[in-house]
Amino acid sequence: MKKLLLFACLCLPFFAGCAVAPLLISPIVTGVIMWKDGEAHKYYNEEAHTLYRATKISLKELNHPITKDEPNKDGGYSLLAGEGDKFHIVIRQVKPHITEVRVRINIMGDKPYAELLYRQIDSNTNTIDFDDQGKPTKRKLRK
Repeated sequence: MKKLLLFACLCLPFFAGCAVAPLLISPIVTGVIMWKDGEAHKYYNEEAHTLYRATKISLKELNHPITKDEPNKDGGYSLLAGEGDKFHIVIRQVKPHITEVRVRINIMGDKPYAELLYRQIDSNTNTIDFDDQGKPTKRKLRK
């Protein structure tokens, strides 16, 4: 009887299908965004301040007000944004020219919404603005 019970427990994941997969396979990697415990992680070949600027501009373009904006001890940044959907974003320098951007939306996470934010950050990284005379300008960051 014990052998039958042990066999059933070992075979259960194969019969349960995809419902058990998140429990067995963690983190799940999709493209370049890694998901672990409802939080998205993406690495960039940029400096932390460049991604901080791009993230703030992206949140503004997506109409998410920034409610908390603090530097971290390790030289990174921590942002809290949004009204109904609370974005918790952590930007940290891993190595020179390698920065990790972590995004958590609400408690459980929202994969499509996080991917939308990452696409917006990607489009705002290395963006140069020009004034009316055609001269490059720096975007002003507003808190």
